[in-house]
Amino acid sequence: MHLNPMATQNYDWTAGNHIFERFAAYNFSTQEFELAGLEDWSFEDETVTLTLRDDLKWDTGDDVTAGDVITQFRLMEKTNATLWDFTDSVEEGETDKTVVINLSRPSNPEIIKHTLANGDLRIHGYQPVYNEFLDQDASAIQQFEWEDDIHGNGPFTFESKNDQAWTLTRNEHFYNADAIDFDTYELLSRQENTALQQGLMGGELDVVSSLFVPPTIVESFPDHVEEVTLPANWGYGVIFNHDDEDFGNRNVRQAVAHVINRQQVADNAGPRTKNPAPKVTGIAPADQETWLGDDYDRFESYGPDATQSEAAAELLRDAGYSRSDGTWRDGDGNTLGGSYVTPAGWTDWTTATNTVVDQLNSFGFDFEINSLPSGDFYGAYTNSDFAVGAFYWLPGGARSSFPYFPLRWQLNIPDVDGGHNFEEGEYTVPAMDDSGEMTLNPFEEIRSVATMQDDAQVSETITRVAWHNNQNLPILGIVAKQDQSWLTSDEWDVAPAEDSARGIKWPSHWLPKQGQLNPINQ
Repeated sequence: MHLNPMATQNYDWTAGNHIFERFAAYNFSTQEFELAGLEDWSFEDETVTLTLRDDLKWDTGDDVTAGDVITQFRLMEKTNATLWDFTDSVEEGETDKTVVINLSRPSNPEIIKHTLANGDLRIHGYQPVYNEFLDQDASAIQQFEWEDDIHGNGPFTFESKNDQAWTLTRNEHFYNADAIDFDTYELLSRQENTALQQGLMGGELDVVSSLFVPPTIVESFPDHVEEVTLPANWGYGVIFNHDDEDFGNRNVRQAVAHVINRQQVADNAGPRTKNPAPKVTGIAPADQETWLGDDYDRFESYGPDATQSEAAAELLRDAGYSRSDGTWRDGDGNTLGGSYVTPAGWTDWTTATNTVVDQLNSFGFDFEINSLPSGDFYGAYTNSDFAVGAFYWLPGGARSSFPYFPLRWQLNIPDVDGGHNFEEGEYTVPAMDDSGEMTLNPFEEIRSVATMQDDAQVSETITRVAWHNNQNLPILGIVAKQDQSWLTSDEWDVAPAEDSARGIKWPSHWLPKQGQLNPINQ
């Protein structure tokens, strides 16, 4: 594991979120943005000016400057980050604490705010480390694993790491360091959900950022273990390798969608915390009807609470497959299936995968579950070494409630560097009004939303791209969930349950630096 956020494979986001300060945050309790590393952000027609906190420093004691942020943004251009959907250039403003983003044209401030407040985006562009990548290809920064001489600007600084834990110490140069009443933050490595649950149960762990815990285990936790639920806008889905001979075929993907009973997956994997996607649109479940309006009923549901065997069989027969001895086969007699990749130790996902594969195999697919540890799991997708498997179908967080972000994300899946091979270009799908076909470039259309000012135009474009995703299935959404985050109060003085500060992801990251999670009697 390393600490270069632009190399997503094996990046340790938990450690990174303690070491690097964020630009801003979205509070799910107040539904407002809160600034963090920024002192101010201002929006004009074609410019956005970011003002860094005057007292934001690296743990070396040096100021975090506009140059650091500009270096980071220019590297993000190489990796096709969302920021550059609406950005033409970046430059230093009137002082070395101001960054001016020159927009390609007037843009939607809400998208810009969600982009900057995305919890995964941190201020990490330390120039002595990152400047050397400015003149190199994108692959150089995406393969750089920052493991030595790490410097951050967050509440904690890197001390050491081994296979069992990261050890962080309070960053004395952090602007709010005086509010933090403990010196060491040790992040223990646990690959299995059950180990984390036992750690909370037995008092080994004081906090866990995100952890699925089934109802029976929640009920058995001691009273001092507190659950904080937050909208995830994230959840279990099925990813296809579009270069695969079988699953690169739209009919096969649609057949998979018809077979999977999403309600049963939710019931088995998390009845307290998971909801099936009512339509397969690429839009978060709670937002689908609002965004799609009168067109909502046109979208194919693929049967959210049923296995639609006949619809699936018809699609496969049309694609040249036939069923013999209970299994679907291609023209050469090869069975339709193979290895189904899933992450080891994610217990709710293990249950979801067992349910999905059981449904598919009962219909006549021939899958074997391939459980991989996290590094190998992401590596299989990044290296396109898979045919089909489990993966999250929404990028997560507040941004997922604005369809621009999930629809764009599903096309290029930056978390696996586009390893699902959904190629940029035009696609032809059935027309929405049943009048034949329609051809569109979903990549270009969704990117254009970032610079639209007209709400009706935004809605129309989002509906078109959602329709494309509904028909072509770059990735298949199954369920969305509520995040479960965990605090303990037997040895810690934590913000009370009604405090809105708990509404920012994640409480174990946000509360300590606010002085709202400190040892009792210190």
